[in-house]
Amino acid sequence: MRAQSLLLLVALLGLGSQLPAALGRRKGEKSGGCPPDDGPCLLSVPDQCLHDSQCPSGMKCCRQGCFLQCVRKVSVKTGRCPEDRLRCVSPVQHLCSKDSDCQGRKRCCPGACGRDCRNPVG
Repeated sequence: MRAQSLLLLVALLGLGSQLPAALGRRKGEKSGGCPPDDGPCLLSVPDQCLHDSQCPSGMKCCRQGCFLQCVRKVSVKTGRCPEDRLRCVSPVQHLCSKDSDCQGRKRCCPGACGRDCRNPVG
């Protein structure tokens, strides 16, 4: 009986460590998403974090200005943005900045000429 209990405990601990992966997140990764990175690239600035766990509550470790830093996380809708293989010939124009700017299930996705609201895939 003890061996079965020990085996059950080991199995439950193993499943618990896989929970973030089952939710589509890496271990230690906070829920939510990173805001768009529209700033200039600052190559001489060192990374200020490597993982979400190094950031205060309500913040994520995100690439902004070509380096990692703790920024306020944004809510993210389900599904992923469709891939856009087009090339833009006009100036970039963003029609949204985050998923909450889009109605219903639509997500704010990067496109050839800037971000716009699109139906998610998957």
